[in-house]
Amino acid sequence: MKRLIINCLVMMIMATGVEAQTNNGKQETKDAIQLSRYTQLRNIPPVDQMNPLRVVVKTEIPQNIKTIGNTVKFLLIRSGYKLADESVLSHETKALLSLSLPQIHRKLGPMTLDTLLSTLAGESFSLLVDPVHRKIGYELTRNLERI
Repeated sequence: MKRLIINCLVMMIMATGVEAQTNNGKQETKDAIQLSRYTQLRNIPPVDQMNPLRVVVKTEIPQNIKTIGNTVKFLLIRSGYKLADESVLSHETKALLSLSLPQIHRKLGPMTLDTLLSTLAGESFSLLVDPVHRKIGYELTRNLERI
């Protein structure tokens, strides 16, 4: 618990920037850290570290992965996110995840992980993200007539 609090404080400090004392006593935020006379380092984390779903991915899905649901789980392995519990997924989402993976989706990227997850689902679904619990799901965006 203590470690979690310390990590949260460090992240808050990083998000707000480094505060520096000026000659007149006012505090100002530094967006860059002076490393040497001619070198500065920007004091902000990269976008993909702030939001792991924004990391650029280029991957090939192994042949032993057969369904869209297993592909989603495979893609989320290193992201810190996971697929939402089956009990909260809609009937349409469960049907989507049980479909076989199209061959065209075996080689994906380079694109951001959230775009890749949306691509797998297709135009009829939108990606739902729960950043607090780091879970993703899908929501039907169009009511299509059955064929």
